[in-house]
Amino acid sequence: VDTRLVLKNKLFVFLPGTTGFPAAYKLIVKKAAALGYHSIGLMYPNSTDIYTAASNSSDNNEFGKCRQEIFDGTDQTTGVSVDANNCIKARLTSLLQYLVQTYPSQNWQQYFLNGNIDWSKIILAGHSQGGGHSFYISKQVRLYRAISFSSMDWNTTLGRSADWIAQSGATPTSAMYSFNSINDQLFSYNNVRTQLDELGLQGPAKSIDITPTPYSGSHQLTTSASPAISLLVPDHNLTCLDQYVPKSGGDVAPNFRDAWEYLLQP
Repeated sequence: VDTRLVLKNKLFVFLPGTTGFPAAYKLIVKKAAALGYHSIGLMYPNSTDIYTAASNSSDNNEFGKCRQEIFDGTDQTTGVSVDANNCIKARLTSLLQYLVQTYPSQNWQQYFLNGNIDWSKIILAGHSQGGGHSFYISKQVRLYRAISFSSMDWNTTLGRSADWIAQSGATPTSAMYSFNSINDQLFSYNNVRTQLDELGLQGPAKSIDITPTPYSGSHQLTTSASPAISLLVPDHNLTCLDQYVPKSGGDVAPNFRDAWEYLLQP
């Protein structure tokens, strides 16, 4: 939190991708803080188990069961094993309690309501698996905003989206945004686009490479930009993973900076 700013009194929470960790996503978290948000990167149980269990399952509810258990620690499936102390909800609660006690002048207490997290004040975002959690959690609680970077829940065996995608949710689709590379090596963009439409995100998709902000008001942003490095799955990672984000003069490339600000602004 940058206390020199006029603060928005909203909390930005970022969830890393599979086997990733918050320190690898500092740029997007710092951008949120620079815009006046209280801002944190949250570690959570993010192994590959969810995809092993759900991507080829004959049960199209398996993705949802895995995500529910990772969110609140309730026993939903043998596909993942997350207890009530280490789920996203409990870890965020514990961290906020610590921040309230350690930095009493920074007003972290505003993100509790009657002792529970006030989800209506939270922008929940994430990359890959983390992006899927942000959208799934937006169905369970009313978020201020949900942002997904490079994410999809696609059942390869059944050839369609996970069942939870089409279910109604607590957060209106007007508060849901996405950012994807059309060259993503992990998730076929054709399937991603199908899934975003099924979620009800406002489109059509707009490329940040050729369309200036505010992108005709689209909630589906895309890019075909080249990543800063070419290791592993670079186009999957370039939307928000520090090493891969396109740079200009040592800073985030202008079109990515504009896109992030658009995604984060109310």
